[in-house]
Amino acid sequence: MRKKISLLLAVFVLSSCLNAFAEPAWKNTWSEKVFEDAKTENKFVILDLEAIWCHWCHVMKSTTYADLQVQKVLEEHYIPVRIDQDSRPDLANKYKSYGWPATIVFNSKGEEIVKRSGYISPDDMKLLLEKIVQNPSPEDTPLDFSKIKFSNKPYLSNELKSQLLKMHRDSFDEQLGGLKLAQKFLDRDSVEYSISKLNDKKEKDMAVKTLNAALKLIDPAWGGVYQYSTMSGWDYPHFEKLATIQGEYLRIYSLAYKAANDEKYLKGAFDIHKYINNFLKDKDGAFYTSQDADLVEGEHGGEYYKLNDEERRKLGIPRVDKHIYSSQNGVIISALANLFIVSSDTNYLDEAEKAARWIVKNRAIQPSIKNTLKWIFSDMDVFLERMKWMLTNQAWVERGFHHGENDPAGPFLNDTLNMGKAFLALYEATDDYRWFVKAEQAARFIRRNFEAPIAGFATSKSSCEMCAVRNPDILTEENIEIVRLASKLYKKTKNEEYKFIAEHAMKYLATPEIATRSIVESGVLIADEELKAAL
Repeated sequence: MRKKISLLLAVFVLSSCLNAFAEPAWKNTWSEKVFEDAKTENKFVILDLEAIWCHWCHVMKSTTYADLQVQKVLEEHYIPVRIDQDSRPDLANKYKSYGWPATIVFNSKGEEIVKRSGYISPDDMKLLLEKIVQNPSPEDTPLDFSKIKFSNKPYLSNELKSQLLKMHRDSFDEQLGGLKLAQKFLDRDSVEYSISKLNDKKEKDMAVKTLNAALKLIDPAWGGVYQYSTMSGWDYPHFEKLATIQGEYLRIYSLAYKAANDEKYLKGAFDIHKYINNFLKDKDGAFYTSQDADLVEGEHGGEYYKLNDEERRKLGIPRVDKHIYSSQNGVIISALANLFIVSSDTNYLDEAEKAARWIVKNRAIQPSIKNTLKWIFSDMDVFLERMKWMLTNQAWVERGFHHGENDPAGPFLNDTLNMGKAFLALYEATDDYRWFVKAEQAARFIRRNFEAPIAGFATSKSSCEMCAVRNPDILTEENIEIVRLASKLYKKTKNEEYKFIAEHAMKYLATPEIATRSIVESGVLIADEELKAAL
């Protein structure tokens, strides 16, 4: 009898443990079929857009989605889909302002009902899911871009420029540096704009205060930059380390050293590079995506990150996401090229070129013969010039890049854009014209694949008729970078196609409703200045 009771008790305990770690029956692809199934089964679709490196994503996975009551509601009324946001830039770009995890619920037509940012407790999630079933009316009305009259001029009006400059300065935290936000980080465009104006005392103070404060986000043991700090200060970091952020900070501190000749900025750049080299570099020279904030998923790593290198390694090393994406590599390659320029250390250039060659070999999209012929014959006035370009450079007219190894939803704008910027940075560092040709190819690929009808360039092509990216977003940040890339190409070549690309993107940015709707004013100002300098 005792044996029977013990066996039953063991079965009960095991069953309880399994339930505690059980999860919903997640789908891991985002496609038209998800909504076809939702329509057939009369269900909603819930998208859990997570990040592999994200602490609160881990917590939500082990608490909220392990809750049996939440699972019951999901099973009865929802089709759950979980996507790693790093793998889908179109989804990540659409919902990144909601933070990770982002929770978005759709009806079977693909229309958004609710969007939530960050961690949701089991009780709150259950209540939210039940309310949607009772009343599936959408909470928000999205901005209707069809009603916006885009600028017909590819430059900022004096009035808008003054407004953006005021916004740039008003957004600065005079006491602590950085932006007036609860999260503290080095905003790339704000600091770069201020660095370019160091002869202006106000801008110099803004740049120096932020650059000095942001050094606190560099890991003292391993180097590398934490994603941001919370609680409106610089001393409460979130410990994940993203490749994109490493690259952006590395480039900015290189620019800061060149402009201000302050050795601590060069040391900051070296410390970031040390981390990239030791933790994010693949044996073949390309770069990985991120490192997790947590050593143990869901457990806060504050005590761990107080330890030195040896003490940490005894406990283990947080997981590194070893996906190799073109967009992240492009950012790091550009940064390494800039670090070479300011340091004259050829090791950085060797690393940048090796990574670039790897991406070209392993992520390049097969050139389209149809597009090549269309380009050659589309304008007979420059027919011979185009033929000469191809023969002289022994290159296809355009070349874009896949995101990752398996890229069913691509191409995505950011992969080709960041690689185009990387090629241009390598050309500026080496004067090797072959890199410049690759930047030209990237620009042409962007025009043929992502050009929006009136103004700007979209973050991706439409991948389905009903899902969230049936109308891909046009992102201000990406269009800023397109203006900057195409302006530099036009300045050197005077090729009218690059002028068109830059001006088409700038018309989007010069639209007041676009330029003033988020903290992007510094980047818009930079783009405007660089385009005018190229014309």
